[in-house]
Amino acid sequence: MAYQRKTRDRWDIMTNWGYGWECECSEYTRTEARQRLREYKENCGDRCGVRLEKHREKIEEV
Repeated sequence: MAYQRKTRDRWDIMTNWGYGWECECSEYTRTEARQRLREYKENCGDRCGVRLEKHREKIEEV
């Protein structure tokens, strides 16, 4: 029997407009998350901080 993961990776794009970090959107593949991060950095400029956080979600069994 092959191993099946019980979690999946989720990347959150976080922004800080001066009131603390907020999650703007989430992606489930690293390449899409990096693309969204690049877009947010281009659009926000120096007005806010932008970062990428990795989390793990439990996969619900059917």
